[in-house]
Amino acid sequence: MMTDLEQTQELSPEQLRRTCDPQQLGFRTTADLPYSDQIIGQERAVEAIQFGLDIESPGFNIFVMGPVGTGRRSILMRLVREQAARAPTPDDWVYVNHFADPRTPRAIRLPAGQGAQLRSDMERFNLSLVERLQRAFEQDQYAHAREKLEQDWRTAQQQALQNVEEACRRRGFALVQSPSGLYIAPLRDGKPLEMELFGQLPPEERSQMEQDLDQLEEMLETALRRLREHERQAAAAIEKLDREVASFAIRPLMEELQSRYADQAEVQEYLKEVEQDIVENVNLLLGNKSENEDDGDPGSLLNVPLPQRYRINLLVDHSRTEGAPVIVEESPTYDKLFGRIEYDVRYGNTTTDYTLIRPGALHRANGGYLILDAANLLNAPYVWDGLKRALFAGKIQMESPDGQQLVRTVTPEPEPIPLQVKVILRGERYIYYTLYQRSDDFPKLFKVLADFSSEMPRTPETERSYAQFLRSLSQDEHLLPFTAEAVARIVEFGGRQTEDQERLSAQFGQIADLAREAAHIARRKGRAVVDREDVLAALQQRIKRMNLAAEWTRREILANRLLVRTEGRAIGQINGLVITTRAGYEYGMPNRITARAYVGRGNVLDIQREVHLNGPIYSKGVLTLNGYFGGKYGTAESLAMEASLSIEQMYDEIDGDSASSAELYALISAVAQVPLRQDLAVTGAVDQFGNILTIGGANEKIEGFYAVCKMRGLTGTQGVVIPASNVLTLMLNEEVIQAVQDGKFHIYPVSTVDEGLALFTGIPAGQPDEQGHYPPATVHGKVMARLAEFAHRKKEPDAQAEDDDPEERETEETSG
Repeated sequence: MMTDLEQTQELSPEQLRRTCDPQQLGFRTTADLPYSDQIIGQERAVEAIQFGLDIESPGFNIFVMGPVGTGRRSILMRLVREQAARAPTPDDWVYVNHFADPRTPRAIRLPAGQGAQLRSDMERFNLSLVERLQRAFEQDQYAHAREKLEQDWRTAQQQALQNVEEACRRRGFALVQSPSGLYIAPLRDGKPLEMELFGQLPPEERSQMEQDLDQLEEMLETALRRLREHERQAAAAIEKLDREVASFAIRPLMEELQSRYADQAEVQEYLKEVEQDIVENVNLLLGNKSENEDDGDPGSLLNVPLPQRYRINLLVDHSRTEGAPVIVEESPTYDKLFGRIEYDVRYGNTTTDYTLIRPGALHRANGGYLILDAANLLNAPYVWDGLKRALFAGKIQMESPDGQQLVRTVTPEPEPIPLQVKVILRGERYIYYTLYQRSDDFPKLFKVLADFSSEMPRTPETERSYAQFLRSLSQDEHLLPFTAEAVARIVEFGGRQTEDQERLSAQFGQIADLAREAAHIARRKGRAVVDREDVLAALQQRIKRMNLAAEWTRREILANRLLVRTEGRAIGQINGLVITTRAGYEYGMPNRITARAYVGRGNVLDIQREVHLNGPIYSKGVLTLNGYFGGKYGTAESLAMEASLSIEQMYDEIDGDSASSAELYALISAVAQVPLRQDLAVTGAVDQFGNILTIGGANEKIEGFYAVCKMRGLTGTQGVVIPASNVLTLMLNEEVIQAVQDGKFHIYPVSTVDEGLALFTGIPAGQPDEQGHYPPATVHGKVMARLAEFAHRKKEPDAQAEDDDPEERETEETSG
């Protein structure tokens, strides 16, 4: 049978990296390739977006998600704009004065471009209106007609009063005009009789005068009633004359407008209302009546000032739009999305009207496409609820989001506008899943998911697609051409980003940045093309800009202020590997993991956990060790062992289970008193059955330990133990591969804890016999022997304690 030592073989240099052969790319430089704008590596997302854009059924709005740098923004904009270019241009929308009820401005739909035309036509109409009216009312014909009506009224007034005056004279009375009006007074000697003298008249005469006065006053009242009726008739006649003159004056203007918009029924209705309002308010327009004379109705505060009473509020103008609109709103606040109503100060009062209605992104995108940032949408108060209402109702209702008005004045309630828009939310995955789980309405409104992938299969075709991307990037941004060798190295960089030799990164934002940096270096060196050395230099400079913290940590290790051994052997100590992230830069670093074992009750104390410097996944990994230990060594009797684990000199919170195999090796070493190699570092998770599981960051961890060993001096025995399942994730840098090639550094893959124990201890882990016993010279055999020793030592003081306990002896004797 092959032993664990014989099973574990170090990896060859060829296994540490999947290279790209420049000869297989089929070109000398990217300048030899044709330009192409083909979308690379996002077939699934592209199909989903195209489906969502094509389908017109309600609720099929789109949520676009994926990592930054996958091209989700640029690809989405490209696909939407292509679709929009083929779509018809939507209608314009205007708000106009609702003369019958200024609180509810009317919305009118017009074909694209006609909204601006109507606004322009009404501006010219306003400029001509007063001038035409003034000219018409200054005509002699109008003056003669009005004078005749007024003269007829004056004649009727004079005739009626003359009849009363004549009757008064005949009876000795006079019709007197006073500041308070007309009244009848008795005469004596041609003069009005004083009240004192009137009372001194003989009773018969006084009675007759009172009777005559009553008759004359009744006659005067009758005459005045007839005069008031004549006055109303005269005013009505004058008003009718004014209306006829006004209607005749504006008829050419109105006929021109009505003819121009003959096919627009809503405009025709509005023009009729305009004509009626002008005719009814002609004196107001001519300044014969004060503009502030209102009826006290609160709605009068919404009356539009004369200069803009017939203006058109062009809410949405598509006169210059080709195809459907594409609106991107990065900060969708309530006002920006649904529009707002502005306020003005007139005559010292805060007021508003239909001309101060302003559109939102939904208005501008109506009939087209609206792209919103999901995170900002959810962070803005009331916006998500408002968007749901608008999409469900199919209309844009402009209202205060919380039902309250910050400005105390009458606020318009504009007529809702029908809504037909394709909404596209762009956000992170967690936002999509959170909305899907917590909002019942979200799945009904956003039925299409476009998920951008961060990677794609690595094939000869996708490798060449990198070259095609670099060719297009060079032309678009005026970069130098890339040689096949440079492209090959960028392909390898793309493989490194995925941690998978069978995959390539689809985050072309990162690929483009590396290409730009390499092209900059090549240009500064005076090169005509970008070569492999330029790409390597760009990578090295990038690391140098970011790795100050990593260098500081390595200096601390070199100065022994951080204790990490890279030579010799030690019991209960091992080099674990951790990943640290600083501003997006990841680097690996060794950390000393220690374990102590002693007599106890079978518990493993994790110091990180006790002081709350652990995350949940890390704690899960430590608890898994209990399961492994109990299943492996505690089958015969309960474990009589206590142990403690610590990642030494680690003062930040740690998470992840990639250190669990290292902790297990250290724990077994501490129990078995078998020393572990200190020239090796290890990473890998472990399950309860002792299988070594895949971890992330293998490349950074290996390179981090290599850098520490290099600073101290490579001995030829140093290396890293990794999970065998991580072999295909390796894309190590050239320096580490060269060290392996020269036999100065080693990478060992292991699949089980037993393989790792054999590698670290130099002795077999051991296999149980039929009775479950391990050979004494194996690691597991030594563990079992030490645990038996712990159990024996635990029982001795317990038995002695029982012998020394008089209460227990007395109980036994009584029982006997």
